[in-house]
Amino acid sequence: MTTGPEITPARPRILVICAAGLERFVPALGAMGAIRAHHEGSEIILLAARAASAFAATAPYFDDVWIDETDGRLSIQPLLALRRRLRAQTFDRVYDLDGTPASRRIFWLLYGRRGLSKPTLPWSGDIAGTALAYTDPRRAAMHTVDRWAAQLKVAGIAAVLRPDLSWVARQVTSFAVPFRMADPFVLLAPAPGPGESWPASRWGELAADLHAGRQVPVVIGANVPGEIVRTIGEFCPNAIDLSGRATVNEMVFLAWAANAAVGADNGVMHLTAAAGCRTLVLYDGASDPALVGQRGNRVSILRRPRLAEIPVGEVLIALAAGK
Repeated sequence: MTTGPEITPARPRILVICAAGLERFVPALGAMGAIRAHHEGSEIILLAARAASAFAATAPYFDDVWIDETDGRLSIQPLLALRRRLRAQTFDRVYDLDGTPASRRIFWLLYGRRGLSKPTLPWSGDIAGTALAYTDPRRAAMHTVDRWAAQLKVAGIAAVLRPDLSWVARQVTSFAVPFRMADPFVLLAPAPGPGESWPASRWGELAADLHAGRQVPVVIGANVPGEIVRTIGEFCPNAIDLSGRATVNEMVFLAWAANAAVGADNGVMHLTAAAGCRTLVLYDGASDPALVGQRGNRVSILRRPRLAEIPVGEVLIALAAGK
C-alpha cells in the first residue's frame, strides 16, 4: 500500500503590532522576546514603523517584518494596501503593543464586519469584548512596560523580561568611526521628543564643556535638526557628527563603549538605556517619565516645564554624579 507525500501542518501565524517608532520598539523588546518564547515554532510577523524596521529585521524574534506604510495616518491608498495584505493571511493571534487609534484601525482593516462579533477574536489589546482583551481602567496610569506585562498576562504569557540587546553583537561585523572608541566619549542625541528641543546653544555649550574635560562629544540619531548640528560644530569643532549616519545597531555598539549619553525623550535614549549606558534624559511637560520614561539602573532624568529651563551646568553635574 502506498501513501501520498506527508503533509506538514501549517505553523501558527502570529501578528505583533508595534508601529509607533523606535521610542516604542526598544522598550517593547522584552515583551517581544516573551511573545517569541511563548510561541516557539510559530511564524511571527511584526508590523513596524519604517524608522524601526531595519533594526527589527535583525532581531531574533520575528520571521518577517512588514512596514506600516500608513505611518499612522488616514491615507486611503496605504490603508487599502495594508488591508489587502492583512486579509491575505490567517492570524492565529494578534498582539497590539501600540494601543493607539492607528492600531485600532488595523483591527477593523483585518476583521471588518466580523469585528462586530468580537468574543472569539484572538486580539490581545484594549478592544473590549475580544478573547484576550486587556481593559483594566487603571492602565492609562501605568508605565508602558508594566501595561504590556499586564496585557500579556491576560494572554497567558506570565513574564516580560527587560529589553535584551546582546544579539546586536552578532549583527555588526565591521564598524569604522572617525575617533578612537578607546578614548572617553559621550553620546549626544539632540533629536526632540514629543515636546520642544533643548536650545541649540545649550547643546553647543555642552559639547564644548565635554571636550574641555577630555571627553569626545559624539552626535547620533536620526532627524537631528540641522541648526543643532551646525551650532555644536561652531561651539566645538572637535565634536563628531554621526547623526543620520550610524545605524541603530551601530548606535548600540557606541552605547556599550560610551561614558554616557545625553538626550531628550526620544528613541535613542531608550536604546542607550537598554544597552546599559549611563543615560541622562531631558524632559519637559510634553511627556511624563512615570508613564513612558527610560528604565534601567543607570538612567537619570532632569525635568522642567520647558527644556530651556535646564542649564548646561545642571546637566554636567548630573553626569558627574553618575560616574
